[in-house]
Amino acid sequence: MAERIYVRDAEDRLEPLEEEPFSTEDTLQKLLAEHPELLDGEQMRPGDPRRWILVKREQGIPDAAGAAARWSLDLLVIDQDATPTLVEVKRGANPEVRRHVVGQMLVYAAHAPQVTADELRRTFEENEPDAEERLADLLGDGERDVDEFWDEVARNLRAKKLRLLFVADSIPDELRQVVEFLNEQMPNVEVLAVEIKQFRGKGGSTTQTFVPRVIGRLAAPPGRSTSGSGPKLTRELLLQEISDDRVRAAVTAPENRQTPAPNLQEIVDDRVRAAVNRLLDVADDENLEWSEVSVSIKAITADKRRQTVARIYRPERSYFGVREFAFGFLTVGDGTPEALRSFLESWTRQFENDDFAKPAPTKRSEVWNVSYDDAVLNIDLLADRLRTALTKISKL
Repeated sequence: MAERIYVRDAEDRLEPLEEEPFSTEDTLQKLLAEHPELLDGEQMRPGDPRRWILVKREQGIPDAAGAAARWSLDLLVIDQDATPTLVEVKRGANPEVRRHVVGQMLVYAAHAPQVTADELRRTFEENEPDAEERLADLLGDGERDVDEFWDEVARNLRAKKLRLLFVADSIPDELRQVVEFLNEQMPNVEVLAVEIKQFRGKGGSTTQTFVPRVIGRLAAPPGRSTSGSGPKLTRELLLQEISDDRVRAAVTAPENRQTPAPNLQEIVDDRVRAAVNRLLDVADDENLEWSEVSVSIKAITADKRRQTVARIYRPERSYFGVREFAFGFLTVGDGTPEALRSFLESWTRQFENDDFAKPAPTKRSEVWNVSYDDAVLNIDLLADRLRTALTKISKL
């Protein structure tokens, strides 16, 4: 049975909008190409919505490296975490949406690494008139380098870390069940369906409404995020992961392998957790911004500009080569007000002569890595520097 929604107009009248299937798959595909936000990244990741750039409609995929394209993917988009996302579009009335589309998508996914990140970058820049602006909007915080973003795309392609989206105006139960099964069984690949319903007014009304619904997100096993990256951090989770990571390292160390595992609580290095807490306590809650990979410590200027000055990363995770404790984040050529930029330069330069700080391999920002253990040994100095930075920037 077709659905109906009602829109209340300015005169308090209700206008019924009737569900109307898309006339062709090309119509829906074109709509998504023009408005990829209809994939509804908020539903995919509540609180950390996915944003997209469109690389190309009808993206060619070869069956071997360097070969000509053999297949054509409906849409290839990439999110802000550099995850290549393969989109295949069908009408609900098309019988292929039940089974055939699944095999089709898996063929595309298996051969997606044959398309290089350099090709995708070139395609995006050639097909998108405002490529630089679109990518800047995607990266958002001004601290990530464009070259590093495409390097991360390349790494994800090599690792086959992908997202597969089946899109239709009606998702049948057979496809939903397959999506949930694949999402459970493929740890490196996120598999979702997106149902986009179209509603139109009666009697020649121009009112048109689209209602997307993401299917399969909750099918992931407990503790795994739908992106494969892990749950969004909290202070408690970060501290627990640091403990677990250091416990594993101690238990598997060569000197411990032939002896009974000692009491785990005795192995956990509480000093690292104390160092994390010390730096987080220097900042107020409003200075902290939590993501899946790290917590950013942001200084807030008098006019409410937010500037990252430090980050703490979860164990064994990095972002463009930045890991564990990171300080600085002086961004090159970003239009930062002169007074703020001058202070950020002095803040960043403090780490140049520290033997415990190592330059991170970023191209657009000056960032200094400090290991967990080195942070413990220098926590008083790091806490004092961070407190000074937050205080002085708040007055600029």
